[in-house]
Amino acid sequence: MKRYLTCISVLLISATLVSCGSGGDSGSGNNGGGGAPGRFEESNPAVSLSAGQWTRADSAFGWSGGTAMQSTVQGATATFTFTGTSVTWIGARSETSGTATVRVDNGVTQGKDLFQVDLFARPHEIRTPIITIHDLSPGRHTLTIQATGSEAVVVDAFDVQPSIVSHLQETDPNVAFTGTWTQDASAAWSGGGVATVPDPAFGGARFADAAGAKVTLTFRGTSITWQGGHGPDGGIAAVQVDGGAATEVDTFGTSQKFQEVMFSQAGLADTTHTLTIQVTGQKNPASTGTKVVVDAFDVTKSGRRFQEHDFLPNTQTPATVYTGSWTPNNVNRVWSEGAAATSQVPGSRATFTFTGTGVSYIGCQKSTIGPVRIFLDGALVQTIDNFKPEPTENYQNEIFRADGLSPGQHTLAVEAVVSTSFIVVDAFDVRP
Repeated sequence: MKRYLTCISVLLISATLVSCGSGGDSGSGNNGGGGAPGRFEESNPAVSLSAGQWTRADSAFGWSGGTAMQSTVQGATATFTFTGTSVTWIGARSETSGTATVRVDNGVTQGKDLFQVDLFARPHEIRTPIITIHDLSPGRHTLTIQATGSEAVVVDAFDVQPSIVSHLQETDPNVAFTGTWTQDASAAWSGGGVATVPDPAFGGARFADAAGAKVTLTFRGTSITWQGGHGPDGGIAAVQVDGGAATEVDTFGTSQKFQEVMFSQAGLADTTHTLTIQVTGQKNPASTGTKVVVDAFDVTKSGRRFQEHDFLPNTQTPATVYTGSWTPNNVNRVWSEGAAATSQVPGSRATFTFTGTGVSYIGCQKSTIGPVRIFLDGALVQTIDNFKPEPTENYQNEIFRADGLSPGQHTLAVEAVVSTSFIVVDAFDVRP
């Protein structure tokens, strides 16, 4: 089961708290606290961990800021004190991950008193958004995470006033490869180690070592991150955004790292851009090769994301109403915040209610995904065929977008058309 958010009323077990140890920190705030928007690493003084119950997470992975903390102790707690109206816990999901409860202060948040989060997922994803809590009152708050079992719970970082982030795989249809690239389907890479039988495993990462091999991602967003990994045979890549000046990235490392941020650029206009990564054939003198790995991409956008299970602001009324036949909590791929809802029954509909002037439907396109009908304020506006031939697999991507709506409340509905393939509801993005 995926982390499924439920409203439960229990008291968190108290624990002795100590500040986390040293490490990288990109956050800032009042006396080290989360007093400004941005990312706050687990090493920030605003983060406290219950004494003797947390250890360093696996150093083979590219954690935010370089490190993360994990616990397998039932009752272990982590708290983060911050100032803002929304916050995201950044952690990890895998088949060996556990469960946790999440609370903000001691009051009702988003119509709930306490969130229960299941971190189980089939792909092993690190540095990933676990849960985002919105609609807090302006001012200072404390987020508390408590492990509820003996399986791993990871605290990597926290984002205050987070933007929308879509985590795109290298199999995305907006990714174009030139030259010879080889697949590494290892479960250590984002999206790796999973497949829909009888399909082969298309996830994982791609790598090339010949000069001139190139990958180009076309995206719309305000920042872009390339995820790959350093390694003993890593070479030098040349990276460009919108064809601008190239930045050289040396991917050599003394040991192999997985799911690691290699390049980021923020401050982009909210329009269409390109990111190009090219193998130069050059290398660090200490490297044994010229290999460059492309694992995934993070695209940031403005607005607010509603997960497929979320509620309307400050209520316990579901933002998305499902009619017909749906299967919730699909955890088999790299979905937004861990899960998605699916249906293959014609006429089954998911209707999302929102207030804003723009909206996007976040879904999936691949060989087992079929057409959807899109309805805006009750009117059919488009039918989209989401079939993509192997090996294209598109997750957390914008399937439909509408802008320029009149201010006020609207509905966006997606409806299954055929019984021979699935449709996916992963999330909806709303622009004010």
